[in-house]
Amino acid sequence: MSQEMSGNKLIAKNATMLYVRMFFTLAISFYSSRIVLKALGVSDYGIYNVVGGVIVMINVLTGSLGNATSRFLTYSLGKDTPIVLQTAFSTAYYIHLILAIVFLLIAETLGLWFVNTQLVIPLDRMVAANWVFQSAVVSTALSITQVPYDASINSHEKMGTFAYLQILNAILKLGIAFVVLITTIIDHLILYSVLYVVLSIAFLLYYRYYCKKNFEECTLLLTFKKKLFKQMMAFSFWSMFGSVTNTFMQQGLNVLLNRFFGTLLNAAAGIAGQVQGILSAFTGNITIAFRPQIIKEYAVGNYSRFNYLIQVGTKFMVIVSLLSIVPVYFNLDLLMNLWLDNVPKGAVEICQVLLLTNIFNGFNPFLSFGISATGHIKKLNIILGIMYIAFIGIFYLVLRFTDSYILTYAINLLLSPISTIVYLFVLKKNLEEFEVYKFVFSSILPIMALCLSTGIVAWGIALCPVNAWVKLFITLFVCTIYTCLVSYKYILDITTKTVCKKYILKKLHMQK
Repeated sequence: MSQEMSGNKLIAKNATMLYVRMFFTLAISFYSSRIVLKALGVSDYGIYNVVGGVIVMINVLTGSLGNATSRFLTYSLGKDTPIVLQTAFSTAYYIHLILAIVFLLIAETLGLWFVNTQLVIPLDRMVAANWVFQSAVVSTALSITQVPYDASINSHEKMGTFAYLQILNAILKLGIAFVVLITTIIDHLILYSVLYVVLSIAFLLYYRYYCKKNFEECTLLLTFKKKLFKQMMAFSFWSMFGSVTNTFMQQGLNVLLNRFFGTLLNAAAGIAGQVQGILSAFTGNITIAFRPQIIKEYAVGNYSRFNYLIQVGTKFMVIVSLLSIVPVYFNLDLLMNLWLDNVPKGAVEICQVLLLTNIFNGFNPFLSFGISATGHIKKLNIILGIMYIAFIGIFYLVLRFTDSYILTYAINLLLSPISTIVYLFVLKKNLEEFEVYKFVFSSILPIMALCLSTGIVAWGIALCPVNAWVKLFITLFVCTIYTCLVSYKYILDITTKTVCKKYILKKLHMQK
């Protein structure tokens, strides 16, 4: 029990550090986006978004391989086998080195062809678009080789270092935005892309230095085990398959918008996606804090705590989503106009649908972590991959026959609850000890009721004939109090309430 309490405290500590980072970076990122949009202009911002999207389609390698590496490193830490841990790290590094080379070949052939022949970009901006593309290629190639080092930081749960560096990163990105804004002798889009990649490379090198200094496994071995290599490659392949098809669907929609509506709607989608991404940071902190312990508990066979972490993590994820999204959703016009000098047409509508998608997505990550912990992800990614490919066809038909970009995002929203059903089915198949009924009745249904009731409260406030700023603060205050009280009373279990209460009281005592 003391070990479990220690684990709970570590989760709370890491989550707190990540939220401190988030509040700093959130404010800086919003202001940076305003400056970047002003410096680049709507059209160039759209070009940056759509060209960068091509790299994202290829860059899914980094995310999927990072998940695979993190899973094997964390599993080895749970088993407490140092030599296996070092072997796993070295094997992962060599895999990523090979894949970085493969990425360069794909990017400089298929990717380059796609940017120059398939995207709708004004002829006088093609040179700048290629600068954006090449800068992203360099950054991504180095990022792929960096994945094992980032996975080590996550596996060791060293979130404090991660938080401080991300705050510094956000400040420097704001500095880049101001440099671009005041520069007159160099093309703004080219300058922004080059400075951005230089900053990315600098941080990648520091992360590598930190890991080698603090983690023994980050010293490379010249050999690796063939069996482990095959296991990691199989896991990476299926993780990559799911990520590639998902990214193909999302970026495919971006390309379809470009083909049907041009770069101006890409700018709107880019702004909306940035708001979604920033607010996703609220919940992303929770997943980062919980994931290593879910894998470690599976590694030692502690299925009771394994189930507990999945249930509690899901509850916190959706609750925090509500706290961050509801005030923004019902006051988006005011906030968009405050944030941007020129709000692209369609940005508000797209953003509202994406924010709803964020809430429904909250039910899936911890189920995904549970499946990843078992190591059996093939079935999951085949099912999801087929769904993603089918939906890109649906998006095309919708745009072809209705000319409604909002309808495509609404259809995309339906993927979240469908995916939840798939995750539940696969995790139960992989692990008989997974308590699927308890998860549904103690997590999903109560949280759905909370979402509905909170939305009704916020909608009622939105109907009040008061000043927009007054309405914003009333929504923020009332919905925060309502969500917290209902969650504490009806959503959280006794164990979680006790941990939260002790942690909060401890922090208050330290401040005194």
